[in-house]
Amino acid sequence: MPLHCYYGYVIIDLQKKLGQLFFVGFEGYTLTREVKQFLRTVQPGGIIFFECNIKNKKQVKKLINEINNCIEIKPFIAVDQEGGSVERLRNICTSLPSMWGLSKVGLKELLEVQKIIINELLELGFNMNFSPVLDVNSNPANPIIGTRAISHKPEIVADYGAKIIELYLKNKIISVAKHFPGHGDLNIDSHLRLPILNKDKSKLNNFEFIPFKKAIKIKVPVIMLGHIQLPKIENDKKIPSSLSKKIIDGILRKELGFKGLIITDELNMKGITKNFSLEQALLKAVQAGADLILLNQFIQSTSKVYKKIFDNIQKDKHLQKRIEESYKRIITMKKQLFIGVKADFVKAGFKPVSIASTSKHQLLSQNLASKVVHWIKRDLFFKSVIKNESLEIIYPKTHRLKKEDIEAILKTFKTKEFKLYEYGMNPKIQEIVSINKRLKKNTRKIVITYDISAWKGQKSLVETFVGNYPDLIIISAGLENDLELTPKIKNFIAAYAPNYVSLMAAFNKLFIQK
Repeated sequence: MPLHCYYGYVIIDLQKKLGQLFFVGFEGYTLTREVKQFLRTVQPGGIIFFECNIKNKKQVKKLINEINNCIEIKPFIAVDQEGGSVERLRNICTSLPSMWGLSKVGLKELLEVQKIIINELLELGFNMNFSPVLDVNSNPANPIIGTRAISHKPEIVADYGAKIIELYLKNKIISVAKHFPGHGDLNIDSHLRLPILNKDKSKLNNFEFIPFKKAIKIKVPVIMLGHIQLPKIENDKKIPSSLSKKIIDGILRKELGFKGLIITDELNMKGITKNFSLEQALLKAVQAGADLILLNQFIQSTSKVYKKIFDNIQKDKHLQKRIEESYKRIITMKKQLFIGVKADFVKAGFKPVSIASTSKHQLLSQNLASKVVHWIKRDLFFKSVIKNESLEIIYPKTHRLKKEDIEAILKTFKTKEFKLYEYGMNPKIQEIVSINKRLKKNTRKIVITYDISAWKGQKSLVETFVGNYPDLIIISAGLENDLELTPKIKNFIAAYAPNYVSLMAAFNKLFIQK
């Protein structure tokens, strides 16, 4: 077995080379004995942080330091911090408007938010962000992308996405363009089952691929593969793009000329696990040409699959060769990005922000949100909400919208009396009737919607309440086309995200008439 030594690291054997392909998570705010053993055994090439790893800034910094001390080759330390509806660090970092909303205001504003994200990630010790989203959200019924996208126009996604990637490159933090070949024209969430994109290569080239081609041209370091089935390219109906050699090696590598790292989306999603075991999926992804395999935070299943894959590769020379190829790409990128990083920052005059700077970021984010969030329709006789007025808020049940955010907002406005009613994302008639029975007749009512096109039950909910309460106020926490589906609404605010800063800006429009 050939052995290699790279830039001062210890000689790496096949087992540790395999570990570099693993991009893993784990549970907890600290490294337990079990997690330490797991990291030392697998020696993963990357670590992804989930909300279960995030308590406060001091804890996150300490945890990242512990991880770096536990792994021989400096790992990629990544998180999903897009802004808007996806803010993994929402409890410790600045809440930010969505890319969809910001792009409508302008590129300058979009990049100002990206600078905040970069600064806060660097301060904490992250060196990679799973962003930007380069999906073109051309289907309003898409349940997973929505306002995470920059636009429904591929040229805007390409141009703005390229500027974001360039900003990341300039500041020596790794951006991950996602989700190739493009998740925007789908109406199924790959977390739940495998979506099918029934387009041929010509259509993909003229639409979905446009942002990725531009990203490749400016040398984006990493591209993430979505779990999407392309029947006109991949004949096997069970094989998604993330496991397809025709798509990974044939299209992304050979036809589009991508030379960076290719990472799968999380392999534990049901879009994969309904058809394959974790071991089967991982083997297929590696054989197809993926360099990094993203796995969830449950280390028991990751440990088992790591051992099984290692047993396989010892007997398979072809698989050894594939792992060697990916290993070299990973090590080359780490060498380029990690060696002398601090010196480069000093030379460029870049200084990671201190914790105290977060207040400035929050103020900037609030100002940007006030530009992004706006009335789309307002009744001529609309009256602003007053402090001592009773309110009833009806909002969707989703991990992206926190009840405590709504409560904090209402307390900020010193609302004396309010009641919150939660509904399922796709409410049934019985649920709508049940909520309606509990509402008071003479109380101002606000319904927060979240992509009615994707969740038809919300349309029934809104129509029921509009019929009963003509002065109903709607705050859309997703796409603005919710109004098109429910045209009888008299008062409609587009917030473009279900997070704190966006909802705060929306409520501010209600309390302070513009």
